[in-house]
Amino acid sequence: MRIQIVVFDGFDELDVFGPFEVLAMAGFAVEMVAVERPGPVRSMRGVTLHVPTVLGPADGIVVPGGGWLNRAAAGSWAQAQHGVLPARLAALAPATRWLASVCTGSLLLAAAGLLTGRRATTNRNAYEELRAYGVTVLDERVVDDGDRITAGALSAGLDLALWITEREVDVTTADRVAATIEYRRAAGPVGGRMVDDD
Repeated sequence: MRIQIVVFDGFDELDVFGPFEVLAMAGFAVEMVAVERPGPVRSMRGVTLHVPTVLGPADGIVVPGGGWLNRAAAGSWAQAQHGVLPARLAALAPATRWLASVCTGSLLLAAAGLLTGRRATTNRNAYEELRAYGVTVLDERVVDDGDRITAGALSAGLDLALWITEREVDVTTADRVAATIEYRRAAGPVGGRMVDDD
């Protein structure tokens, strides 16, 4: 399975590097991709990455947050205002097995129209903004709504990646990775698998 993690100027480091490490350790082919063009991308705290490829077809896509709550000039809010990333996500969604987000990355999925009528989560300080997109917001670390998987703030990205590992590989692999990074997984199926069978 090929997974892309989108990075853009102002991304939150933990939203990206936590899931990247977990998913790579689980054996997925994981790459960081830029939004529009290859080249340097600078995180919200000044880490600069050289990103050689851009967002394109993949089995799974992870979208981080960063800079939404304070309306930073660079970050997820700025990406929503610019409009290119939401449009690309909307275009790629039909051929993508699942799209996931960490923290306020869910608002980018929502801005793309990909969470309307869905259940999802985000940073607690952005619950009302997410609801305004027609989303049923759940106070959970991870919400799995089939082909949309969302995680709460920051450290919940680890739970997201471990849940994706359990879901796409098996629980043994997810538990092994959690033990390797010495991380105590959330009780039960990572915040509850929020999908109705009816």
